[in-house]
Amino acid sequence: MSASSPAGRWSSATLASLLGVQVFQVVLAWSVLTVAGPLATAVVLALGTLPRIAMMSGLTAGLAGRFAAHRLLAVGELGRAALALAAAGALAVSGLDFTGLLLASLLFGLVEAITEPAAGSVPALIADAAGRQRMEALRTTLFRVTVVVGGPLAGLGALLGLSTALIVGGLVFLVSAALFLSLRPRPSDADGTAPAAGHGPAAGMPGPPGADAPKAGEALALPGVRAALICTVLIELGCPGAFGVGTLLLADDRGWGAVGFGVLVGAVGLGTVLAALAPGFARRLRGSGSGLILACVLTAAAMAGLAFSPNLPLAAVLTVVMALAAAAASAATLGVLFSGPRPEALGMVMGVVMAAGALAAPLSYVLVGLVARLANPRAAVAACAVALLAAALVALTDRTLRTATAPEPPTGPQAGLPGDPAAGADASTTDAPHAEAPAEAPADAPADATGEPSADGQPGHLSAKGA
Repeated sequence: MSASSPAGRWSSATLASLLGVQVFQVVLAWSVLTVAGPLATAVVLALGTLPRIAMMSGLTAGLAGRFAAHRLLAVGELGRAALALAAAGALAVSGLDFTGLLLASLLFGLVEAITEPAAGSVPALIADAAGRQRMEALRTTLFRVTVVVGGPLAGLGALLGLSTALIVGGLVFLVSAALFLSLRPRPSDADGTAPAAGHGPAAGMPGPPGADAPKAGEALALPGVRAALICTVLIELGCPGAFGVGTLLLADDRGWGAVGFGVLVGAVGLGTVLAALAPGFARRLRGSGSGLILACVLTAAAMAGLAFSPNLPLAAVLTVVMALAAAAASAATLGVLFSGPRPEALGMVMGVVMAAGALAAPLSYVLVGLVARLANPRAAVAACAVALLAAALVALTDRTLRTATAPEPPTGPQAGLPGDPAAGADASTTDAPHAEAPAEAPADAPADATGEPSADGQPGHLSAKGA
């Protein structure tokens, strides 16, 4: 793939955008903590995730179909650059106050909500079917690289000064915008049809419910569904706060600084990437009650160890384990929900799960910040571990969920076709800190127990996005 080809320019723009997001989020979180303290930091980060709810509900998806996707992305990158450079100027001159940081967080989240639905449409504009598949695979790879190395690089950049790091991030966004603007849609196909431009329902999203679809109460009354939903909410209450706010507060409390926080952000990304790269392991967990219980207990144990870790290297290792186990817990819970309800109930159940996850993740941030203010960061992360233990207890006490077994992986020529929830979806729930992940099948990531679905899923929110 030539760097001057459309696909090469697209990949360079995507990489620059993802790195810029990591720099901005790390610097923003550290700046808020320095200016306003733990609780205010949690509130700012939580409010910054609210525009994603509009994205998940489809309120911002119409823009992706109304405007050319590559131009919409370029405008979004210019908006991010303006935010980063304005914040850098304010920090250099007089320092940002709480109100300015809150506004920056909200605007940055709004830009993401508007542009993210268009991100998946660009490959269809500039490449044929085979090229689109290669570009989507490359986008996933780029995301995995940036969630691992982006945080540490942002932390190292902060050593030069927060305003300097923001200037670098703003310049990176400008490069990304220029590359997106340089793209040109390919000519119409031979049959006279133009390439898809993002119109219609998003790929992988359920269509409108049929006339025979059950109501929410009926869907939640199905065996194991209510318990699985409670587990999902508890995982979302525990993981995003621990990943996005807990790691930040621990880095400050232990004197590890912005560099230490960046390392922990990268460790979260590495854990979700390892989960995504172990499809056989994840497939055995999907729909497995015992796998869910084990993953929740392991996540809780890693969280407790992180809360009292004496040094940064051990904390980073425990964070990797925590993110990996949390992605596995999300995969197991969603596996039950995919395989349990009858097909006509699945859309309703998943709608309730997505809504619960989207609301639980911001609440998780605030609760962690509140506990940290009333007690200390160690107690806040330990409280997240209690939420994961509670999820394991719920799964243990519900017979249907406890005895659930993962379905046999499909074999033969149909194995791995789209629509099979067990077919290699990438994991990430991080709202984790939540990050900018490519849209993938949601089987491994509810909205930020990783991310967004995860983690690699979006938001997930076990996603590295929220960091």
